[in-house]
Amino acid sequence: MSVGAALEQLLRLIHRRAMRLAALPEDERDSHYDLIRLSCCAAAEHIGQSPDRAALTANDMVEFVRALVGIIEMGGGPDHGRSTDQRPPVRHFGGQENGPTRI
Repeated sequence: MSVGAALEQLLRLIHRRAMRLAALPEDERDSHYDLIRLSCCAAAEHIGQSPDRAALTANDMVEFVRALVGIIEMGGGPDHGRSTDQRPPVRHFGGQENGPTRI
């Protein structure tokens, strides 16, 4: 799998998770963020990051997901004119494509 394909797959996964989290009440989200943190930390260590660096990476990922959930909430959440199966257009830079691409 190419790096680009892996990145697109990861972003789709994060988007789906954020959509599901945005549908939950705020007081039910922390356990999900903890699972994301643990999973990311383990993955970062698996690819060779030190435990300290892996913890920072995992915290960054959780903050990214929290921010994405906030953006989704500001836009009205999953019922705001877009189904959870649709993805926002993504602009690819540095390639041959000049317009937005749906991933």
